[in-house]
Amino acid sequence: MRNRGRQCGGRGCNRRMGQFLDPALLLLLEQSSAHGYTLLSRLAEFGLEFLAPTVVYRALREMEDQGWVSSTWDDEETQGPPRRIYALTSLGRDVLRCCVAQLHDTRQVIGYFLALHEDLAAERELDVVALAPVTEEIIMKLVIPANGVDLDAPTSPVFGRCQTFIFVNPETLEFEALPNPAAAASAGAGVQAAQLVIQQGAQAVLARSLGPKAFGLIQSAGVTAYVLEGATVREALLAFKSKRLTRL
Repeated sequence: MRNRGRQCGGRGCNRRMGQFLDPALLLLLEQSSAHGYTLLSRLAEFGLEFLAPTVVYRALREMEDQGWVSSTWDDEETQGPPRRIYALTSLGRDVLRCCVAQLHDTRQVIGYFLALHEDLAAERELDVVALAPVTEEIIMKLVIPANGVDLDAPTSPVFGRCQTFIFVNPETLEFEALPNPAAAASAGAGVQAAQLVIQQGAQAVLARSLGPKAFGLIQSAGVTAYVLEGATVREALLAFKSKRLTRL
């Protein structure tokens, strides 16, 4: 039975599709009482038109068993068999309010998920491309994205959502670790991180890759971006001082 439920149209599919059928039916019934076929015809408004009628009627029966809805027979004369009219109960309204609160929380999680995916996808668009060898420019302050607070911290594979930025003088090894305020941003993490780097006066950035907007912002500020190498901040510094790095 579980394997059958994994197919679209089964009860298991309904549950996996955001557990959205019950809230949708409750919301429609809050608008007005309705026949089952009327509810079926309106499920397309919520993207649930793929569900089989048997799934929807089963859900209505289960909600009635739980006291969320009630049903009565339609007294109007029809050519076909009598039809049930479903109505929302006071308990069903309480359940609907709970569903709405949960959906608000889910919307925040989805927003964060999509924003994180967009940032990572944007960073991959400008994957490491060597354009020029390291020149003899004098760098007194560079920044390295890391997941720690000292020179032995592991470097971060992502720029916009790293835990920490290590600002360091490559000659004296004096450094300052600043938490990344954009690490939990819902969107635009790369740009916010780039703004921090510029505000702190960094002359160079070491990163595995940069998103288009972050790269453009850093470039317009005259900050040079280099391909990050090394498992730790200290190893990345050694690679930089050895002139092994290339520009993004």
